[in-house]
Amino acid sequence: MTMMTHERTRPIVSCILLCILLTVVIPGNAAAEPREAEIGDSIPLSGTSIGAGRVYLFMTGPGVPSDGSRMDSSISPVITGEPETFTQVDVTLDRWNYTWRTGRVSGGLAAGKYTVYAATMPVARDALSGVPYSSIDIILSRPVTNGRIEVLSTPPGAQVTVNGQYSGNTPLDLPDLLPGTYQVLIELRGYLPAENTVDLAAGDTVRVDVVLLSAETPAPAETSPTETAIPDTAATGTPTAVPISPAAPLCGILLTAMLMILKNGR
Repeated sequence: MTMMTHERTRPIVSCILLCILLTVVIPGNAAAEPREAEIGDSIPLSGTSIGAGRVYLFMTGPGVPSDGSRMDSSISPVITGEPETFTQVDVTLDRWNYTWRTGRVSGGLAAGKYTVYAATMPVARDALSGVPYSSIDIILSRPVTNGRIEVLSTPPGAQVTVNGQYSGNTPLDLPDLLPGTYQVLIELRGYLPAENTVDLAAGDTVRVDVVLLSAETPAPAETSPTETAIPDTAATGTPTAVPISPAAPLCGILLTAMLMILKNGR
């Protein structure tokens, strides 16, 4: 009898198991490397059972009875010698197949490591000695359905409003948000508000980091009317020449003529 598994390839939901060879003539067990899946996945199990017309499946794991439960009910313990307490699968041409629908298990499943057993007789885990069986470990995790928004501001301590509702002050961590569009408003007294639109997908972590601007905008400097000034190009300590009037040369000529007349008249 064997159990088969294969690495789960996303986004395909199902998980195939690798083959573990275990014939009915060799008592004992064989185990494969743990496989990973999400709660809600459908996990096909299959194997070979030579000389047996039926195999008995059960599982152990978090919250499951210590000696095992049915595959379709985590709260229904299996009891050695009572076939109806096991998940029974018929063998056809030495092959058996079963699909473990982890999203439809009565009592639910918690995240963690589960061990699935397939035995040729209806025996619980504490009675497997000497009975041909195989097992495989499957690690189940919860599917990631939410996202996260981290809000930071400079300076810190700003009020954060998400879609119109107050959510806290920066620095702020908002986990477990459903996918969607969020309006993030960041406000702090004395500063201009900042607003961001965030499109959040499942599994995303989006960081909103803003530098707030002061609301006290400096006023423009007042300028006085420009006065026309005569540039002072004289060096310090040098007498400044007095501008000569255009009439100055004429006055000089007349004064010289009068002096000559007076002189000749003597």
